[in-house]
Amino acid sequence: MKIKVEIDEKLAEEEIILRCRELNEETIAIQKRLAGAVNEGMKLSVMRGELEYYLDLQEILFFETAGAVVAVHTVSQIYETHLRLYELEEMLPGNFLRVSKSAILNTGRIRSVRKNITGASEVEFDGTGKKAFVSRSYFKLLTNKLEEKRLKK
Repeated sequence: MKIKVEIDEKLAEEEIILRCRELNEETIAIQKRLAGAVNEGMKLSVMRGELEYYLDLQEILFFETAGAVVAVHTVSQIYETHLRLYELEEMLPGNFLRVSKSAILNTGRIRSVRKNITGASEVEFDGTGKKAFVSRSYFKLLTNKLEEKRLKK
C-alpha cells in the first residue's frame, strides 16, 4: 500500500482520496479510521437559553427548522444554533444527511425507519423516543445511505 501526499494551494479545503482496486474489509476499515480521525473532536456551538454549549457531533440526533430557528436535538435536550440548514449541510461530515427541506439527520444514530408511501416517512433514533420525518423526495437517498452503511459493517 502506498501513501501519497499532494500539495495543491488551489484547494478550498483539505481532501482525502482512498483509491483501491476493490472495496474489501481492509479498505473499509481504513475509511472508518480516517472518518473517525477527521470527525473526532469536532464540536458544534449551540445555545440553550443564555448558555452556550459545545456538543460533540455524535451526540446530535438531528437538526430541524422551527420557524426562523434551527433546533438541535440530542437524546435528552433541544438546543438552538445560529447556523442555517444549508450551512450545516456544507460543514457536517458524511454521516449527516438532509432528508427534507426542514431536517438533517445523523444516520449513525437511526434505530428504525417506518416507510409511509403517501407522505413523510418516520425515523426513530437510538436511546430515545424522538422522531423525525423524511420527505418522499429524500427517502431513496436515505435508504441508499443506510444500505451503504450496512454493507460496510
